[in-house]
Amino acid sequence: METFEAQTIDEAIAAASAAFKANRDQLDIQVLEQPRHGFLGFGRRNAKIQAELKRPVQPQKPIVKKSAVKSQPAKKTVVVKTAKPTDKKQNVKPAANDSNEPDALEMEHRHQANVQKMNQAAKALCGYLKDVLAALGVTAKPKIVKLRTHELVVDLQADNSGRVIGFHGRRINALEQLGTAFLSYHGVDDPGLILDTSNYRQKRQQSLEKLAARCVTEVIATGQAVFLDPMPARERKYLHHVLEDNPRVKTYSHGRDPYRSVVVAPKN
Repeated sequence: METFEAQTIDEAIAAASAAFKANRDQLDIQVLEQPRHGFLGFGRRNAKIQAELKRPVQPQKPIVKKSAVKSQPAKKTVVVKTAKPTDKKQNVKPAANDSNEPDALEMEHRHQANVQKMNQAAKALCGYLKDVLAALGVTAKPKIVKLRTHELVVDLQADNSGRVIGFHGRRINALEQLGTAFLSYHGVDDPGLILDTSNYRQKRQQSLEKLAARCVTEVIATGQAVFLDPMPARERKYLHHVLEDNPRVKTYSHGRDPYRSVVVAPKN
């Protein structure tokens, strides 16, 4: 079986259909890995499948059991007249394909339509964010940095990036939630939106890594759990990811939003 990778399972299947020049129902498909968005590109994983053409099923020959033939008296031969075969060809319609699976061309059309939908929604979102920030007294110019079917990264270029970020990132995180709802309202399925300004997301990621290292040191030294301050779901998820392979500590979330936080505790 050949291996195919793409951002989504459907796109990987479309690639396999194009490679084999066959419809989806003509392929044997095995999903190896589900896609994962990751955080700021970290930990992102494509969908991976294996596919091959289905082998035609050969009809089995009927097994005829041999049975003992008893001797019977000879019977008179009866001649039966049969109708002569006609030369007219019978119109035999091929069986309709009951499969509703889209072919490779249709999958490509769907992908292009989704990209176009995201492109239109992204342009509208930039205007929306500009108006919201202007209402807050902040002059900013949103710029699309990355655009894919379900992913969008927008850089909010402003003279005073601190007013865009807000206290502990609360303003930019709130804008990100508004932007995600905006994309969903405009027909984008499962949108993954990242808002950034002055490379804030990368700097915050580095700060979280240092925070995780300090927590590990404190937990090992004291043998007690460390309760961190409340933080957004994105940052909690990243802390869990950073410490998931550490043999000395474990992490879990505590409380309810918006006061949900991460706890770093001894593993044993």
